[in-house]
Parts: sequence; C-alpha cells; structure tokens
Amino acid sequence: MRRIQLPAGIAAFGLISFLLGSPFASPAAAQTGGFPTISARQFTTGSAKVTVSGSTQITQEIALNNIASISDGESTWLQFGASGAAEPNALVTYGQTKEIGIIVGQGKFSVTGVITPGEKSECSGTATVTPALVSGDYACSGLVSKGAAGGMGKVDVKISFTAKS
Repeated sequence: MRRIQLPAGIAAFGLISFLLGSPFASPAAAQTGGFPTISARQFTTGSAKVTVSGSTQITQEIALNNIASISDGESTWLQFGASGAAEPNALVTYGQTKEIGIIVGQGKFSVTGVITPGEKSECSGTATVTPALVSGDYACSGLVSKGAAGGMGKVDVKISFTAKS
C-alpha cells in the first residue's frame, strides 16, 4: 500500500492545532474565563472612581454616561463621562473573546490598558454581574500614555465602578 505524503506545513499545522486547540474555534469556545457573561441591557445609572498616578495625575468620580453605555449580550461598553472631553472620562469594554479594555482620558491625555486571556496583561481585577448591576475593580501598572502636552509618559490606573440596569 502506498502512503500519501502531506506537506510538512500542513502536518505541523495539524499537530499544533491538536495540541493547542483549533485556531478556528467559535467565539463561544473562548468564553470560559475572563469575566461573567453580561446579558443584553441598557444601563441607567452608576459611576466610576478613577485614579491615575505617574506622569499624569487624576483622581475623579465620574458619572455613567447612560446614553453611551450598553450591552448587546456579547460585547459591553461602559462609558463614564464623555469621551474626548476636557473633563476626566473612562471607558470599560468587555469583548466577545473575553478581552477587557480600560481607557482613561482627559482632554488630550489618553491611556489604554487591556486584559487578554492567555497573555500577560498590564491590568488585573474582577467584575461582578447580576441581573441589575455590573461592577468592577481594576488596576493597571506601568501603562504608556499620551500626555496632554503631546509627550509620552507612564502611569498607573485604578478604576472601581458600578453600572445599574
């Protein structure tokens, strides 16, 4: 009986896929960690306590922007204040792949931190989800930021928030 030779690349891909899991897995397969599922909902009230220390300093309680905050059952956007405003603002996002994004800004200052499952992340923390509330506490260390004057800096960020639906 004659053996059929597979190209080395296909064989290696098959072996790696078997050992690590298929790279074509559905998004639902990736939702085993990170944060609790957030059902589809509109948020009505809440706030975030934001502290930025390092090359930029911010300590502010920021009200939830209920018009810009929503969950569609797969992704969630929690906007505190108005993005791009001269006043401090923050955005916390929860994605389909269980990635968490944290953005803090004030005028031209902006900094972004992420938590990516399976990778070393700049941020850590937890979220709690109930039928009427999403709350969380996150801390990010050594984030590279764009300063208000245009230069780059390093900051640490802490955010604690509640968003009621």
